Amino acid sequence: MIFIKRSPRLLGRSRVFRTPSVLQPIRFNSRLPNNNKSDPNNNDKPDEPTNKSDEVSKTQDDKSDVSTFKIKPTTTASAPAPIDPSLGLEKLLKKDNKPYIPKLKHQRVSFEYPGLPNQDEYTKLVDKPKRFTRWTRYIPKMLTAVAVVWTAYAVYVFVQDPEEGEKSLDLLDPNEFHKFVVTYKEPIDDEHMLIEIKPKYNHWEYAYGSDYENKTIWNGERIWSVEIKQPEIMVVRSYTPLPLYFLKSEYTRSGERKPLLKVIDPDHDHYDRNGTMCLYVKRYGDGEVSRFITNKEIGEELELRGPRVEYKFPYHPLKKYYSRPIFKDLPSKVEPENYLNIIKKDNRLPDSDNIDFYAGGTGIAPILQVLFSRNPTVGFVNIHYSARKPGELGPLQRFMFFLEKLDRIKVHYHYDTDSKSILSARDIQKPENPNYLSPLRLEEKEALMTPQEAAKFREDIKSEYMEHENFPEDSQEKKLITEQHQRGERFDSAIEQAMATSRRPKKNASLALVCGPEGYIEYVAGAKKLASNEQGEVAGLLGKKKWDNTNVYKL
Repeated sequence: MIFIKRSPRLLGRSRVFRTPSVLQPIRFNSRLPNNNKSDPNNNDKPDEPTNKSDEVSKTQDDKSDVSTFKIKPTTTASAPAPIDPSLGLEKLLKKDNKPYIPKLKHQRVSFEYPGLPNQDEYTKLVDKPKRFTRWTRYIPKMLTAVAVVWTAYAVYVFVQDPEEGEKSLDLLDPNEFHKFVVTYKEPIDDEHMLIEIKPKYNHWEYAYGSDYENKTIWNGERIWSVEIKQPEIMVVRSYTPLPLYFLKSEYTRSGERKPLLKVIDPDHDHYDRNGTMCLYVKRYGDGEVSRFITNKEIGEELELRGPRVEYKFPYHPLKKYYSRPIFKDLPSKVEPENYLNIIKKDNRLPDSDNIDFYAGGTGIAPILQVLFSRNPTVGFVNIHYSARKPGELGPLQRFMFFLEKLDRIKVHYHYDTDSKSILSARDIQKPENPNYLSPLRLEEKEALMTPQEAAKFREDIKSEYMEHENFPEDSQEKKLITEQHQRGERFDSAIEQAMATSRRPKKNASLALVCGPEGYIEYVAGAKKLASNEQGEVAGLLGKKKWDNTNVYKL
């Protein structure tokens, strides 16, 4: 008998699992014809085990065959129930040892989820479960967002009232307040400050561009102001805006440099710099509105109402034919007035009247508004500026220096710190008769005269008119310019022209304007009747020099 090492193997796909080796005895029975020792009564039956070793080898051979194992019918109470062979479960539990062969085509099988416990054939057809897709998830959200936006827009347009001036077609309105935003502040000293403001809304620009001549607020033919409201106590005060703005850059925003103050140029600045303007404000300790304005920070709002026309210059026929070039922040950019004398000669027009302007403190703003605007006055302006100390004008003094170099103004400074420079009667000149009087001004002037003075006044006007009519109208030779000297002087720049005209003597003014505090106005031209908003009689320094209500106006 020989023992052979056998190892049962379990084949599965491509892997082989080995179990522990078992020694199996094999018995060789040599049946030779000459050595046959079997019993004749054996009847060719298999040999019975003759000894104990044969029985053990047979028993081990039986254990190697799994099919020979049998489950005992009697088990413990905790054991699982026996499996009935008739059910075929053993076949299902048997592992498939076939090799895996991938298929080129797969037949997919879909399964439906089982119905709900309370679902029957009727409810299955009626109450079908909802199918959620991408559109069913997002469409309700999109519709909800559109509905919310539309509702908010409808409330904003139809329910909520727009702010005052938001939909106005005018930059300023004399009947309602418009909101302006503070964009820059430049302190000059402890009391004086320049404040740049800009309109909060731009709806007015739609009508501004198509009719600029009538819509623009900057016109040198008049002096106007705006009323600024203090909403806490519902009080308004009048201030004169200036056509100025501060030029900013990345250096000014970083604090390396200060913004440069410039004059608005209507030929280059779009919509008059989008409605930008500056206020020259003095802070008073007991002034509610001035403290309210100067306390405003950049980005905060002010409410303005206007324009309120304070004074309109008398009509002159020269305005129909000629408009003076606008002042610019550099004198070299200003155009010369080469055609002024030719226009006056061809149309036989009188010269423009000169003006005396008496300003106290911030009262200089009205004349600066006229000089910086379009259509500035053609006449020469004498400015008598009174202040407590030098330096209160700040960057405005640079522009006044340029205007003097252009021979448009002459500034006389009167400071309280210098007693010799204080304004007195020696600084006042007697009035000159106007070069032109409109019918309205004639009536106003004659109303203040006696009948004899009025008759003499009309005779003087008639004689002056006849002097201009000496040349017959049909004489074309007098109108045609045939030589160079008839054209008058021609200059290449306004500075060159000013160098020539500044040497010529100037006539005395025929119109005086006074602006400043109440005490200053009373000292220069007499008290103004504030209760009835009347001019009152001309007294003070001007009254002593024979000025009257026909040629003096108190702002």
